[in-house]
Amino acid sequence: YQQTYGKFMKKFIIGGIIFLFAYTAKSDVGFGLMFGDPNAITVKSRSGGSNDLIFNLGFYSHYGKVRLDGIYTFNFPSAFKSREFELYAGIGAVIAFGEGNSFFYGKHHHDDDDLHDGDVGIGAKGLIGVNFKPSKQFEIFFDLGPLIGLTNGVGADMEAALGFRFYP
Repeated sequence: YQQTYGKFMKKFIIGGIIFLFAYTAKSDVGFGLMFGDPNAITVKSRSGGSNDLIFNLGFYSHYGKVRLDGIYTFNFPSAFKSREFELYAGIGAVIAFGEGNSFFYGKHHHDDDDLHDGDVGIGAKGLIGVNFKPSKQFEIFFDLGPLIGLTNGVGADMEAALGFRFYP
């Protein structure tokens, strides 16, 4: 089982990286950090339209020791009637590795026959956020939204993070 799982995860991650590079080849890509839940490295692909893709690689979050978020966002640039501020909302998926803990339902406790640090959790994530763009090369953002764990620790949690991205 572990060998099959390991091979699947390698193919999944390689496929995700290939998809990311293919999608971002025609896009404006920003790189940065976010702090909160998750603490993460963040990559955002601006398509030039009203939708973007965000990928976060987080560490020691409520939902797993290592996790990958993929979020599709819908932008509302005229919501604040300002060039510097932009409202957005998004929906996506989360894949988490290892045991986490939750604001709502505490640390996962289990027997030897239950979850282990090597387990994988899958969740759904929604968010609403605000971007502050003082220039085309830099943005500061704030995200807030629910994460619903669908496997290995089924439950819900509210997450918030503050971060920044540079666009080279």
